Amino acid sequence: MHLTDQSSGAGAFDRPSSGTTPPSTVAAATSAASRIDEATVLQRQLEIARLRHAAEVTELRRQVLEARKLAGLGELLGTTTHEFNNALTTILNYAKLGLRHRDQPTRDKALERILSAGTRAAKITASVLGMSRSSSARFEPVNLNLLIEDVLVLLERELMKYRVQVEREFAPVPKVSANPGQIQQVLLNLLVNARQAMVGGGRLILRLSHDQPSGLVDLMVRDTGCGMTPDVMRRIFEPRFSTKSGPDETGKGGTGLGLSACKEIVDAHRGRIRVESAPGKGTAITIRLPVQQPAS
Repeated sequence: MHLTDQSSGAGAFDRPSSGTTPPSTVAAATSAASRIDEATVLQRQLEIARLRHAAEVTELRRQVLEARKLAGLGELLGTTTHEFNNALTTILNYAKLGLRHRDQPTRDKALERILSAGTRAAKITASVLGMSRSSSARFEPVNLNLLIEDVLVLLERELMKYRVQVEREFAPVPKVSANPGQIQQVLLNLLVNARQAMVGGGRLILRLSHDQPSGLVDLMVRDTGCGMTPDVMRRIFEPRFSTKSGPDETGKGGTGLGLSACKEIVDAHRGRIRVESAPGKGTAITIRLPVQQPAS
């Protein structure tokens, strides 16, 4: 009986206790936990890097749009300087006329011409300042009718020089939610492209209409120029793509940046852009912008 008790005790001593975890199991669990921690840290680092990259891309896009806007203003420099100089020349000449002639009718005529030229100069300045305003992404209610007229002031003499007749078809439309400086840039680009497409002159039709079911306002720019082939139409929104060999005699166009920038701006406005064209039949480009919603 005594020997049996010793044998049983030895057997009990050799078996691991049911409440003790083997060292190999503890090591495996620790390694697994360490790998999970490393994966979590790596995932967090990747998310931070993704957010930082997205912010950098957004900032670069903003800088590119600002650079394109400044490039457009640079192209306008020659035109606006010439326009402003014409206004100043008119003011000076009629001021001299009024000083030379003492009769009231001549002086009245001189003052009317001075007022008209001064008003035009003020419009030119206001249009340029509107386009060169801060690159703020702030949207506001915009009257497209007035915005179109502001842009036409900058190109009026140029359109006359190239025998382009402007036709306005403006239906009553509500204000749109937009950044006015950016939409001026889009419109300016479309008007310059239309003028360049009509080498021998032609008609430039500007149309405003309201699509009530969709809640969008349509601004169409149509020319009677050379039109585009299907191959060209498929590529017009590609960056750096251009059918021109370089800037024209006014210093505008040829960079391939214009329409790609227009599409980016319209997309940022939650709008749409549609192009219709055929060789020899001109081109119509319509931008659709959301109506300004009343404040809640």
